[in-house]
Formats: sequence, C-alpha cells, structure tokens
Amino acid sequence: MKRLHYMLVLATASLLAACNMDQYPYSEIASDQYVTDAAAVNNLVVGAYSGLHAVLYNEWALTELRTDNARMRVTGSTSQDSKLIEQLDQGTIETSHQWVGDYWDDTYAVIYRANDVLANLGVVDDPTLRAQYQGEAQFLRAMLYFNLVRLYGPVFVVTQKVGADEARRLQRSPVEDVYALIEGDLNSIVENGLLPDKLPDSQTGRATMVAAKALLAKVYMTRYAVGEEKYMLAKGLLKEVLAAVGDPQTGADLVPYDKIFARDNEMNKEIIFAVRYLSGNVGLGSPFTTLFGPMNNGNSVVMGSPKHYNFPSDNILAAYNANAEGDKADLRKAVVLSEGYTNITTGLWKDERYMTKFLDPDMASEYDAENDWPVLRVGDIALLYAEIINETEGATDEALKYLNMVRSRAGIREYTSADLTSRYQFRMAVRDERRVELSFENQRWFDLLRWGAAVSVVNDYLASESFYSGYNYTVNPIAEWQTLLPIPISVININPDVAQNVGY
Repeated sequence: MKRLHYMLVLATASLLAACNMDQYPYSEIASDQYVTDAAAVNNLVVGAYSGLHAVLYNEWALTELRTDNARMRVTGSTSQDSKLIEQLDQGTIETSHQWVGDYWDDTYAVIYRANDVLANLGVVDDPTLRAQYQGEAQFLRAMLYFNLVRLYGPVFVVTQKVGADEARRLQRSPVEDVYALIEGDLNSIVENGLLPDKLPDSQTGRATMVAAKALLAKVYMTRYAVGEEKYMLAKGLLKEVLAAVGDPQTGADLVPYDKIFARDNEMNKEIIFAVRYLSGNVGLGSPFTTLFGPMNNGNSVVMGSPKHYNFPSDNILAAYNANAEGDKADLRKAVVLSEGYTNITTGLWKDERYMTKFLDPDMASEYDAENDWPVLRVGDIALLYAEIINETEGATDEALKYLNMVRSRAGIREYTSADLTSRYQFRMAVRDERRVELSFENQRWFDLLRWGAAVSVVNDYLASESFYSGYNYTVNPIAEWQTLLPIPISVININPDVAQNVGY
C-alpha cells in the first residue's frame, strides 16, 4: 500500500513540474487550469506531503545541531558544509547561511501547496472528501507555520494565492498573528471533524484527527503558560490522543523502542504522523543514512560516501550512560547511537561515534534509504501528558504512570513517588526523559525553547563539552537573541523593507 501511495506522489510531481514556478515560494503560478476535479485536488494534497522531504532535509541542522545533543565532527575543516555546520553548532549564524535560507524557501513552498489545495476545494463534490482535503491542507500549513514561528519569530502569513509583485511586498506578521493562524487551522479540523480518526491502508501516512489533536496540544503547551485556559485545554487533547492510540497503561502496551524506527515495521502503532520515504531509486528515498553515517567506514555501516553529520555529543552519551544500573543499560542507547564499528576493508575496530536512529543498513544506493521520520509519536505524547499533569496538579500517581511507561520500555528503573516528591523534581525528570526518548527527532531545541531553557542549557553544554577544548578560537556563549534564526538575506534582498531579527 505504501508503494501505491508513492505512485500518487510521483504523478503529482509530474503535474507540479508542468506548472510555472515563480522564484519566490509564496507566489507560484496558479494551478487552476488543470485542477478540475477531486482527483486533481488529491494530487495537490499528495504533492504537499511530498514537499515535506525538502523541508526535513535541513531541519535536523536547525534544531538538533543547536542543542546539547549534537555537534560538528571535526575542527579546522575548510569545506563549505563544515562551515555551515560550525555556524549552527556555535551560534555564529550568518544571514547568508544556505540551509537557513533553504529551509525557509522549502517550507513556504509547501505552505503554498496547502493554500492551493484550499483554493481549489470547490471542484470536490463529495463533502467527505472535501472535508478531508481541507483538513489535510490546514494540518500541514499549521505544522509548518508552527516550526517557522519557533525558529524565525515573526514571519510572512500567507493564506491565499498572491501575485509575484504582491509577494515581494510582504511584511512579517506579529507572532500572535502567526499563532492565531496555527490555532485557527487546527481548531477548524477538530471542531468540524474534517479528518478521520483512522485511514485506510491506501492512505497510510496522511494526517488524521489524532495527529491534529496532538499537534494542537503541543501548540497550546508552547504558546501559553501554566494556568492559562488554552494551556489547560491541552491536557484534555492529550488524553484523547492517548485513548485513540490504544490507551496504553504500561511500557508493555507500547511498541518496543528498537521496533519504532525499523524499516520493516513502518507506520507501527507508535507513529501518529511521520514523513514517509520510499527507497528504490524513485526519487523518494530518505537521505539521512547518507547524511548521518560515519565517514570512511569502508561500507561497514552504510554504502557510499556518508557525510557524518549530526555527531552525537559527549553530553548525550553521558545522559544514556547515567540511566544504566549494573548490567542494565538504557535500551534506547543502542538504537540511537554507536561508539564505533569494524571496518570491513581493514578488519580493524574504529572508535567513531555516530547516530544510528535513522540509518538503513540495507540501503542500496546513496540518499535512497527507506526509513520514515516520525513527527508525532506515542512516547512524545505520553511524556507531554505526564508533564502537564505535574504542572497543573503536581507529581500525582497518574503523572508518574506515564513517565514510568516510557522508562519501562527503555528497560531502566521506574521512579517511585519517594523519588520525585516535588513538582520541581518531577519536572526535571520529565525533561531528562524527553531528551533521551526523543533524541535526534528534531524535538530537543523546541523543548528547550518551550521551557525557556535554551540559553542556559546550551551555554552549560558549550562550557562542559570536551570537544570544544580543541578549538583554536574561543567558544562564546549564546545570547537570547540567538535563539531565533536570521531572516534569510535572500528575502531581504528582494524586499529591503523586511525587518531583520535583532542581532543579525
């Protein structure tokens, strides 16, 4: 069924290629001339999903690389990519940073596609299909704007087709307006029942009502403070999501951690929403085995010429090791990272840490792995639920149950009520757990922002990570303004009236 879905993606890609694409991603030429029925709208929807591949390609660098989870692999490299990684790793990002600009453009290109779906719903006669396509477009638009506003702050709010001239006059909207759009899209889905709770196998991977509720809960917990009405609403949404995914009560009710990311267990019951990939040289394979695999591995780990990006820090390794007791290790560590490999060419062991969570050992050609990338999953939601119970009610037995559910799956000691006697102790335990549970899934940076802890955590990490002692220049702490990325210089070159973020 997955292959059928991706044949639709390929068909859509050919349709979109026939359209004239304006150089500015918010103002592509309208597709009205070929969108005449529901099948064509469905192609637009599937094309929007396929656009997530380009978005995700750089997201790891703008999130994980800026945290205490990952760092650059070497110092002193003169390669262009190494320079780009160094800027993100060290908080010295320039407005001309290629990946910062690419992420902006790729995200807005998918937002345009979502807007195009919404503009063409009138040709869909079936009300159920029309509702679903509307819901999918609003879900994708909300998800992408949620990332944009957290990464860049005020951004362009574009909800309909605009001409090229108008697009070049766009101005950044206040953060509150961006969140109003995000919440409006997601509430439209939830209140009007636009998306189904479950999908047929032929549509596996598309957005559901469960995904919309999970995302809305995250938005509320990010945007609002404890005690505010919408923050409190997140608790109910999370409970509904957990009920919809089987109402797990213990770690035994969850998918084993090593099976969540396995290519032979795609879209398992842990996954609420994922960006999907298809290997086989059809242009839809995952690039991350190549991007993250260890360099000079003699094809012991992956074939081809891997880049060795997203290098696991000493700090994240220590976090997993800290969970070990006696001969019981955190089962997640072996899934997330490796500390070396045997080079099949030389037969020698090489101490070389690398990230393994999204590596496909059966990849047949470069940039063509099979692994899907989870965006929303059950472990994430269980920990959010434990967090919000603690923040609103304290360290209750209910909160402890969901925290321990995740720890039990990891094979590590469960907490008792005597271990976490205060709201603060429980809060820090949840934060630690989210880090090791969701490492390298592009969640850590957003969590740190949500907790208001990005600057302090990153600066503590920079001061303690032994790797940085080998730098031939001073590693400077980051300031609050550096939690936002710069508006790409390409945007400001087109419209000099667009305000740049403070500090850049």
